[in-house]
Amino acid sequence: MDENSKYLDLFFEETDEHLQSLNEQVLELENNPEDSSIVDVMFRSAHTIKGMAATMGYDTMAKLTHKMENVFDLLKQKIIPADATSIALIFDCLDTLSDLVEDLREENDAERDITNLVQRLDHVSSGESALVEAVTVEQETGSLLNLSLEKVEDSDLMIIEAAKEDGYNAYVLAIRIDEESSMKNARVYLVMSKLEQHGDVLYSEPGTEALENDDFGTIFKLIYVSKLDEETVLNLALDNSEIAEVLIQTIQQADDLLVQQAEKSQTEPQEKLVEEQEIVELVEATQATAKAPGKAKAQNHAMNQSIRVDIGKLDSFMNLVSELVIYRTRLEDLSDQLLVSEMKEPLEHVARISSELQELVLKIRMQPVSTVMTRFPRMIRDLGNDLGKEFNLVIEGEDTELDRTVVSELSEPLVHLLRNSADHGVEMPEERLRLGKNPKGLIKITAYQEGNRVVLTLTDDGKGVNPVVIKASAERKGISTEGMSDKEIQQLIFHPGFSTAQEVTSISGRGVGMDAVKQKITELGGTVELESIVGKGTVFKINLPLTLSIIQSLLVKVGQATFAIPLGIIKTIVKVKEEDIIRVHNREVYKYEGLAVPVVRLHKALDMAVTEESNLHLVLVKQGDNYNALAVDDLVRQQEIVIKKLGQELNMLKNYLGATILGDGSIVLILDASAICNESIGEYSEI
Repeated sequence: MDENSKYLDLFFEETDEHLQSLNEQVLELENNPEDSSIVDVMFRSAHTIKGMAATMGYDTMAKLTHKMENVFDLLKQKIIPADATSIALIFDCLDTLSDLVEDLREENDAERDITNLVQRLDHVSSGESALVEAVTVEQETGSLLNLSLEKVEDSDLMIIEAAKEDGYNAYVLAIRIDEESSMKNARVYLVMSKLEQHGDVLYSEPGTEALENDDFGTIFKLIYVSKLDEETVLNLALDNSEIAEVLIQTIQQADDLLVQQAEKSQTEPQEKLVEEQEIVELVEATQATAKAPGKAKAQNHAMNQSIRVDIGKLDSFMNLVSELVIYRTRLEDLSDQLLVSEMKEPLEHVARISSELQELVLKIRMQPVSTVMTRFPRMIRDLGNDLGKEFNLVIEGEDTELDRTVVSELSEPLVHLLRNSADHGVEMPEERLRLGKNPKGLIKITAYQEGNRVVLTLTDDGKGVNPVVIKASAERKGISTEGMSDKEIQQLIFHPGFSTAQEVTSISGRGVGMDAVKQKITELGGTVELESIVGKGTVFKINLPLTLSIIQSLLVKVGQATFAIPLGIIKTIVKVKEEDIIRVHNREVYKYEGLAVPVVRLHKALDMAVTEESNLHLVLVKQGDNYNALAVDDLVRQQEIVIKKLGQELNMLKNYLGATILGDGSIVLILDASAICNESIGEYSEI
């Protein structure tokens, strides 16, 4: 284990990817059981996991995936159907493999018993043994001629005829490898190597790449040219371990292959015939020496153009670039103060290079939100089975990108919201039919970018959040709802320990979940909002920062202090006079393009003294579909800033996203416009 420890991270990453791929493909197979190409992808993933597990010495994983391959082979050959039983069995195997990986990741040495799964897999395989044997015999009996009907070309036929004229024999072989063989590609290599010592393999089915990658079932077929007789060739092929059966037939006339091909109406467009001299040269080469299969085309395997990088190194890279931006700004300020003209040109180059470097590291750190959404289809399927409900999961905008720090923390809150929609939101099928709804409930996840933020919405068309039920549950828990509007009562589902479930289940009812969602989103610098209509459905809206590191900002004055506002949320800036701001119903508004935009005076929101000298400006910021106007005393400049977290000690400061260090070394707080506007609007609503 010690020798393999340095490969563990790679093993975990690769295995996680292939297990996720298998989950996705099995879901696809469940919806399209006749599509055998899906099973091909499943087979490749399972074989890769088996090979990695065997290499690392994880015999339990290797054994389980090997047994799964046998079932995949039967699915591919249509010997067993992709029905509810086989799909459920495969999912159980995938869950066990995931558990085994987690045990290894957590260094849990406890052995998991896979005996029951292995017995179920063996039962599926052996339970159909008579059918398997009958079909296999039928396939192999006809395979000797079917082989030539698949892809054999005229050039091969001419080589066969030329070889026969020179005293060579031509054979078609169908070879079946033992189903228990764990390295079928190695068996293929041994058989072909032994045959090529006495002749030449002109054709293989499937192709050499599939054979090398073990991307086939248990049967492969060859066209072989040699001076050996049929019985000797048969014994050469059989004289290899884990070879279950070999069938052979001598090709009497090469044209017979074309005749049979035509009879089955499987003729494919033929390539041009190679010229006579080229055929002679190929035949002479066949006679002179044993070579690789004639149909083996040289593969130009392009080098992988991507590498895996430890995330800690990326974090260090980002921190260093952040420091570079800070000191670049410092140098620019010093250059302006000291009026050193010689520094201007090199500083411009440094600014350009650092900006490009910063943009590059941000792009490297960005990940699509699909990274956390790939597991949701399987989860929704399992929830549907557990709850006796039907769901239609729709995911839109999964290519929207976020900083990897945000993406990695996003999975947990989204899982909570999905489970909430499935359990509390969507009604039972019979209830939905009674209400005139589609019996299959809709759960929709949408992601899109809005300025320097990313918005994720999770929508269901269920029963909605009933404020009457919430109020009753709150009163039972001693939570006062006096004077609250229906919308405010609905927000109580985010209250710690709050749940409306009447009993605890495996899905909900423990009083945890929704408060954890809000806490996690808040920690990520985001917000979560709830909009719900009883009987129609619920929408959870999560607003997250695009990146947690470097952003463009507008520096503004409020009193004597300087603050930063993220540029991505700013719609426009307007120079106004006091009389331009209108007071309506105990609140101030500004008319902008026909809209009455609420005005938030930052000195009041931040509890700061009013300055006598004010160059009043309104900074219009966008929140979803709504606008708010932040009243500031003056504008300073636009500047690129590095966001620094405030730390646990300052968590109570809800109006700030963080802080930054300017070129002169001063510290400036970054305003959370969403939190400030929401708080101000709440105060107005109470008046």
